[in-house]
Amino acid sequence: MRFNVPRKWVGFLIIAVVVIGIFFRFANLDRKFYWIDETYTSLRVSGYTEAEIIKPISYQKITSPSDLQKYQQINSEKTLSDTLNSLATEDPQHPPLYYVLARHWAQWFGSSVAAMRSLAAVISLLVFPAIYWLAWELFESSAVGWMAIAIFAISPYHILFAQEARQYSLWTVTTILSSAALLRAMRPDANQNALALVLSWALYAGTATLGFYTHLLFVCVAAAHAIYVAVIANWRDVKTFIAYYVAALIALICFMPSLVNAVENFNQIRSTTVWAEQTNLLRLVSRWVGSVTLAFFDIGLNGTANATQLALLIPVVIMILPLVGYALYFLCRQTPKRVWLMVLLLIATTALFLAVPDIMKGGRRSGNPRYLVPCYVGIQLAVAYLLSAKISNNLDNFKQQKLWKIVIVALLSAGIISGGVSSQADTWWNKGSGWLSTELQVAGTVNQASNPLIISDTNIAYIMPLSYYLEPKVKLLIEPRCYTSCYKNRELALKKPQLSKIPEGFSELFLYKPSSTLRSAIQQQNYQIDPADANVELNLWKITKK
Repeated sequence: MRFNVPRKWVGFLIIAVVVIGIFFRFANLDRKFYWIDETYTSLRVSGYTEAEIIKPISYQKITSPSDLQKYQQINSEKTLSDTLNSLATEDPQHPPLYYVLARHWAQWFGSSVAAMRSLAAVISLLVFPAIYWLAWELFESSAVGWMAIAIFAISPYHILFAQEARQYSLWTVTTILSSAALLRAMRPDANQNALALVLSWALYAGTATLGFYTHLLFVCVAAAHAIYVAVIANWRDVKTFIAYYVAALIALICFMPSLVNAVENFNQIRSTTVWAEQTNLLRLVSRWVGSVTLAFFDIGLNGTANATQLALLIPVVIMILPLVGYALYFLCRQTPKRVWLMVLLLIATTALFLAVPDIMKGGRRSGNPRYLVPCYVGIQLAVAYLLSAKISNNLDNFKQQKLWKIVIVALLSAGIISGGVSSQADTWWNKGSGWLSTELQVAGTVNQASNPLIISDTNIAYIMPLSYYLEPKVKLLIEPRCYTSCYKNRELALKKPQLSKIPEGFSELFLYKPSSTLRSAIQQQNYQIDPADANVELNLWKITKK
């Protein structure tokens, strides 16, 4: 599997692509909307719980955006143990490794949007040496390794999550490292002494432990590794079999505290992931197709597209899906079982673990790209192998070689175009639904008033992101509903709005995402409620005295 790839133009292209990929990871880090998930990252990192935000806020006290920002900043009131407690009690589905790193990062570089996102961007750079190592362990080819680096560098999927203050870039790194470490430990090497073998398995145990503490779905990666060892060792290589399960058991024991907490708080996890339990099969299939395309091309479509966008997207989908399918076929035909099995298992275990419940019970987790990290690793490795093989000087068909060079340029160009468009955008599909663009409009409308007051009883998850875009002159009279703390705190879950009197002295009064109860309470005080903008989807209303 050693390929003699033309070095001049390929080497220049890969270096250029890596430089561009690094640039896109750090370009305009603070531009995109700091959305719900990211504000909860800041909340956990700061050491506060959602309940601690809601309890001191009531309709009796007028607050400002800076009052809410207190709960998004590192301060002396909270310690690392508070960060761990916040996760364990309200977000048990998130292991603590990334948040511990983010807290230390924030202590050094601050809690601004750019600073919080920069940690994920820096971690994403570790993907380059990691994927080269994994490609080498699989194919023993530097050509495949460099091609994989180029694909991962400019992949819109990896760039996007490198710019999000969440743990997905770390999950990518731990998935790649643990897989490479496993292959290294299983490599037949007559010259490898006992100490080196023990260190190799210890490295696997360590990287697997890091993976478990990064994301709960790392269990799918661990399952892929377990199946791989069972098939390749085939019970005949008893030493490898025993060594693997000792290493895996050590990793599992190390992960046990977080695992036990997640099991004990399973109902809490369900209550905060209920959003992913509804969809229809046709939409789910379209999400699967879109997810594969995102590995190489992404222009930010979020379920809606105009004619121009569809005219651009459909040909890209038609080209990328067959390319991925052929890459997997070519991999299985041209490589031994020990190679293609690892790649296919990385894809299949996660995909099936999420897709089967979605199909049987209804859901959309398998169509959510952020849960498919191992799938992207496998798909992009297969494509890297295909492209490296097809442009190899070992091939006699120069016309075919030229065609595949065009494919490489087109594929990498698609990633560059995607990165350029994304870097200039204020919102993107990974920031949630279409409500994000309306939130920026809400902030813009309110900020235009000279002395505005926002009254609201909406979910705290909506108010925290909005607070980043409101000017200091804006005041808030809120009694927000809970999100992650509702299951644990019935008092907050059953809390009713208690607006007694609307204060005076403000130039304009706005009503933001109100409940029917709050609307009725305001109307009973002889106030009129009208849309604040022609776009009623903003869910922003003006309050005026009748």
